[in-house]
Amino acid sequence: MPTEVSRTVNSVVARCLLDPGYLDRLARDPHGELAALPADEETRLAIGTLDVGRVRLFAGFVTKVQHNDLWDTFPLTRALLRHYGTEIETFADYRVHYVELCRAGKPSRAEKATRFLTFLESRLRAAARTDCPGLLDVLIHERLQWEVTQEVLGRGHRYSDQGRSVHHDVREAALSDSPDQCAVAACDVLRVAALDHDPTEVAARLQDGGSALAHLAPKALCFCYWGRKSEQTVSVLTVDAATAAVLSAVDGHRTVDDVLDESRDVLPEADRTHLARVLDGAVEQGLVRLIGSPAREVG
Repeated sequence: MPTEVSRTVNSVVARCLLDPGYLDRLARDPHGELAALPADEETRLAIGTLDVGRVRLFAGFVTKVQHNDLWDTFPLTRALLRHYGTEIETFADYRVHYVELCRAGKPSRAEKATRFLTFLESRLRAAARTDCPGLLDVLIHERLQWEVTQEVLGRGHRYSDQGRSVHHDVREAALSDSPDQCAVAACDVLRVAALDHDPTEVAARLQDGGSALAHLAPKALCFCYWGRKSEQTVSVLTVDAATAAVLSAVDGHRTVDDVLDESRDVLPEADRTHLARVLDGAVEQGLVRLIGSPAREVG
């Protein structure tokens, strides 16, 4: 192939890698894009022999390599992407988002992780992928552990400790006619997730080679991710649906009554008195506290 033709072909490949939009247009309408090139017929014919699909997958491989620094934190997510054979395809689809992120400046590791994980979660939810059992659950699990750790280390948003703690029995107050206007705030950092598969079981099946993942049965469960700043630790607690509903409603601003109302919206079959008892238990365990005025978000 003449040198000039080779250079032009290479420049087109380079443009595909740097401009995912151009790559998409070339895939959709190769004749139109080739006709617009300021090149002779021989060069157009050479470019027309490009396998655009392979170029796209190569762009996905490049993007994957650019995210190698994330996998120490999200090892099981990556392992499942590889096991299910969707790693390169996923990064090929993600490349346009990553290029957009980089155009705004060199992204931090946290920005790269957040943007990619958000993309992957949206992709998995939209597709309702049944061919990758456990992947969405593992993604949520590893992401929440990471986010809580960031907050424990002081790298994320947090709630101030302003507000006087008060002590009273939520259940007893719920039985009275008087509204309970105490605010409920998390002690340190709390996140809650409802999962369809147990990430621990997914990890065990993957270590055995992954063949058993095809027979992974749904197993609904709820996790509470509790980060304690004083101890610099993150614990993962298995909680029931009622506890998950109550803790999910705690945002540092809602009152006790608001939390109980929000919990019933999520779990309408739950008795309000039982939810009040659950909230009392969360206070006793040190997960949340009652304060005289809503906590203010800072960060």
